[in-house]
Amino acid sequence: GDLHVHTTLSFDASAFGTTASPADAYRYAQGEAITHPGGFEVQLAQPLDFYAVTDHAVLLGLINEAADTSTPFSQYALAKPYHNINESVGGGLLDLAKRSKVFNNFISDVVASLLDGTLDAATVNEASKSAWVQTVEAANEAYKPGTFTTFAGYEFSSSTKEREALHRNVIFRDGKDKVGKVEPLDPGDAKWPEHLWDYMEAYEKDTGGKVLAIPH
Repeated sequence: GDLHVHTTLSFDASAFGTTASPADAYRYAQGEAITHPGGFEVQLAQPLDFYAVTDHAVLLGLINEAADTSTPFSQYALAKPYHNINESVGGGLLDLAKRSKVFNNFISDVVASLLDGTLDAATVNEASKSAWVQTVEAANEAYKPGTFTTFAGYEFSSSTKEREALHRNVIFRDGKDKVGKVEPLDPGDAKWPEHLWDYMEAYEKDTGGKVLAIPH
């Protein structure tokens, strides 16, 4: 199986052309063919036994809101360079240069707009909540007891310059009845591993569930 999978909801994966949703990822893990951004189909030679979509908690799903010109967030000036970024994925040198710019600039553009007040934090939070609901529901719906085990999860990264917390996949054992009661830990508010431990302890105490963090 695989416990570290990014979809279009992660800013870095989306920046480099990933268009698969969490539901697509779980279908792919079970052996179904899905469409590659390049236009051809990809398929595993053998289905997996377990799988977890672990998109980045930081700005979860926000780049999709920027790319989709029908969303309120896409109307912000900072979002305009990201409009329809995956409408076509050429894969050539110019395409790579464009995508490298998206990858390098998206977080800093959002943070700068939050700091100067041109972007409302509630807009960012709403996008993340919606993306998390999508993630949890996809894991829940793909679960097939005894055949295919799914885990709701996300990737937590430290927000400090030194990256003391590194990266960790936060994996929940439970279904949406418990996982749906929490949201991913915001790396902007959690600068140390202890913040993640406190979050995990609170989750288990409040829901009776189980959660595991795996560094990578």
